[in-house]
Amino acid sequence: MRKKEFSTELIPKIRGQIVPGSVIFLLYFNPISIIFQSYFNPISIIFQSYFNRISTLFPPYFNPISTLFPQRFLYFSLLLAIFFFPYLLPAQPLDTIIAHTLQNNFEIRALEQEYQAALQRAPQVSQLPDPEVGLGIFALPVETRLGPQWVRLSATQMFPWKGKLKAQEEVVLAMAKADFERINAQRLNLKYKASLAYFQLYELDATQDILRRNLRFFSALEELALSRVENGKGSLADVLRVQSKSLELKKELERLDNQKAKPLAEINQLMGRPAGAIVLVTAPLGPAQLPYRQDSLLAVIRENHPALSALQWEQEAARRRINLNELEGKPDFGVGLDYIFVGQRNDANPSGNGRDILSPRLMVQAPLYRKKYDAREREEELKIAAMHNRQESWLLQFAAAIEKAYADHRDAIIQLELYDEQEGIINSTIEILQASYSTDGARFDELLQLQNELVNYDKMRLKAIVKTHLAKAEVEKLIF
Repeated sequence: MRKKEFSTELIPKIRGQIVPGSVIFLLYFNPISIIFQSYFNPISIIFQSYFNRISTLFPPYFNPISTLFPQRFLYFSLLLAIFFFPYLLPAQPLDTIIAHTLQNNFEIRALEQEYQAALQRAPQVSQLPDPEVGLGIFALPVETRLGPQWVRLSATQMFPWKGKLKAQEEVVLAMAKADFERINAQRLNLKYKASLAYFQLYELDATQDILRRNLRFFSALEELALSRVENGKGSLADVLRVQSKSLELKKELERLDNQKAKPLAEINQLMGRPAGAIVLVTAPLGPAQLPYRQDSLLAVIRENHPALSALQWEQEAARRRINLNELEGKPDFGVGLDYIFVGQRNDANPSGNGRDILSPRLMVQAPLYRKKYDAREREEELKIAAMHNRQESWLLQFAAAIEKAYADHRDAIIQLELYDEQEGIINSTIEILQASYSTDGARFDELLQLQNELVNYDKMRLKAIVKTHLAKAEVEKLIF
């Protein structure tokens, strides 16, 4: 009965006394404005123009308040602006979120830095080995005909077989290109994750819109039931049933608000932002279309998918390692030079007494033990075969994913056609039953049941629309 009194008596009185009621509310707001005065003053100056617009839009209601309480009205407007600020922000399209993700994601940055680090290995393996320089002192001098040997200086430079250094560089660059393709594959993966989280957030937000729309219907239906109770033509049980349904929808709204935290945190994590940053979805989405020919899609994926390209570059690196292994089985050559300081003899004076010694050297490093080279070649051949099989396995997975995505899309379109027809029939039926209830109070239970069905159809229609976008995201995950 408390709800009845509020609905039939208190509302007209409030509508007739909007300004005094607002003044009374501002009197209660006075302690808050005093506490936060030092904080709100600087901000209120900045937002003065925005508050003036508010008072201009609603002069019959706000001008008396702003005249009586100019400073407090400013603080109150500031609180309203802070509260409604998220709803005034422009919505963020999915493309904007994806672009921000690809630009700011920390995993992408790490992979790019690893790729740049891999490129720095090429100069390391394409240079000649460092020369060796040695110094030797004869603790027990070696006596020769020209005098004792005191000190030996030596220098050596090794030269790999022709083409070996170039082959080492080609292996490193091939592996770096595989790393680069993995970056592109990660971009596709992040784009897909952002799309999933975005559509999940959109579905929750759109479901809340459906519930709010139906809350307004139940509110109007409750007013109608209350008016019939006042006139002695209705049952209080009808009012209670409507109130119970409204309470159920309100609790579901709270539950959906809680569920938003997960996709919101996922999107912000992908974008490299704090988990609680605001993300606003776009206006209602229509069914997504698949602008790709299914029969030629797999060929495009085989040619352009970065994960497959990464495998191809790994295969190329393995082939280049086989070539390098063959070159490593060739001998390396080296040249050296020894210079020996010789002291003069005191007991004789032969020709060339004390003359130093200059001794050129030529060296060969011969790979005599061949088993390791044979095993390494076999290892790389097995790697090539394994990567080929993995590539074919991925192509089969991609083909299955394409079939599933197109089947899901077709299924969602069929569901949408059904739900649109059903919603039209149910809406017409609800209008008839609502008119019947307002005149003779009959069939109230059917009216509630049909409205529940309409809510469910709205939800299923929303899920079908989201399903088309998810199918499109599944396909776009495979196209670079």
